Amino acid sequence: MTTVLLNISGSIFQTTFETLEKIPSTKLSFLKQDFSVKSSPASFYFDRNPDVFNYILDLYRTGELHFPSNICGATIRNELEFWEIDKCYLSECCLKAFYKHESDMSILKEIKNLEKYKVLDVPIEECRKGCWRNCIWKTVQYPASSRRASLFNIFYLLVVVLSTSLLFLNTLPDLRRPKSDHFNETSAVEKEHIYTKTTAAPPVFYVDLFCGIFFTLEYITRIVVTPIKWRKFFCTSLNIVDGVAILSFWVLCSLIIHQPDFIDDKAFSYVIMILYSARLLQLCRFYRFLNRFKSFDVINLAVRASICQFGILIAVFILSNLFFGYLIYYVEFEDKNSFNNAFIGVWWAVVTMTTVGYGDVVPTCYLGRVVGMVCALTGILILAMPVAIVTSNFTIYYNKLKEYTNHKHKKERKNETRFNLKKAKENGSVSPVSVLTVETIVSHTHHQNGSKS
Repeated sequence: MTTVLLNISGSIFQTTFETLEKIPSTKLSFLKQDFSVKSSPASFYFDRNPDVFNYILDLYRTGELHFPSNICGATIRNELEFWEIDKCYLSECCLKAFYKHESDMSILKEIKNLEKYKVLDVPIEECRKGCWRNCIWKTVQYPASSRRASLFNIFYLLVVVLSTSLLFLNTLPDLRRPKSDHFNETSAVEKEHIYTKTTAAPPVFYVDLFCGIFFTLEYITRIVVTPIKWRKFFCTSLNIVDGVAILSFWVLCSLIIHQPDFIDDKAFSYVIMILYSARLLQLCRFYRFLNRFKSFDVINLAVRASICQFGILIAVFILSNLFFGYLIYYVEFEDKNSFNNAFIGVWWAVVTMTTVGYGDVVPTCYLGRVVGMVCALTGILILAMPVAIVTSNFTIYYNKLKEYTNHKHKKERKNETRFNLKKAKENGSVSPVSVLTVETIVSHTHHQNGSKS
């Protein structure tokens, strides 16, 4: 039995070749092949962490690989790769720390990628101080870049709120005026005449026109000063939606101002309704505004991480609806006034499981009521699951984003302090501090003794 001395960065570990051969196909098990001198003890040196190696050596002694919970998963992975030990030897009680590292790195990668897409991508030749395109782009896109940008984005949000309010006010019959004096105002309240025979009140129309002009100018300004290519700019989903909303607004304005003959046609009212529906896309401007805040990014990441679970729950929800919808049809088969077909039963199951309860179709017999009770309880249990999943993912992403942001800010402040200190030394505003050494004290003492003598 040959004794083996393993020198791990100055710490000596003593074992035998027989012990190291218990775990084959590892770096320590191959040491016997590299050892040619038949002398004992054999000595090997490795420049690794001696505290972690103690747990590696316990694997060869006991056949179980355990690590303390305070050791980072990255350290465990690096040590296993260096010693050529497969991760299958890792005990189940220690898997949490190992895989938690991979999960955390995946979350941080998503956060960094999310910030990467929000970085101001200005060409190098335009990054000089005072570039007007750079200044305008920061003002329009980055509220935190300056006070001017913050004020502009507050005004932008107010205009979005005003424009959205006018979009709904246009549907009130009391705020609309007949196009001609011959039109009976009492019929203006009918929905089929609201867009063909009436128009918005002048104050509402002019305020809406101001909002449309503002959004158009803002959109054109972003096109002019955008640092990215126009092709990429127009392929962005929010810019596409914004362009469609602006285009539908100006088509409606041209129809209202010019008043063509075919606009009074009842069939053409459906075209106007489609244009007004397209204007509803301007609600996405709220998303564009909220997308600038990191808390909203956490919601996006949490929902994106829960898509797989959402898919499973939606599938279970659909299957449950089909089951209870088909079941209630046959349970209420004797009632001729309700549940005429299974599709109505599916509609009832959806309304019951979501706890909406319109009451348009209800079971009448006792067995049908029992099915309705079970259907409602099933819906409560199924719909409660996504809330817990999203809440858990939101907490994880929020904590990671908070830790990453704090670490990033500390690193930026440290680099800024170093840069300012270096700049001050170059300018001569900071004088170097003299260091007191033993030689300085001795020479100073001899100088004082010489002057006394």
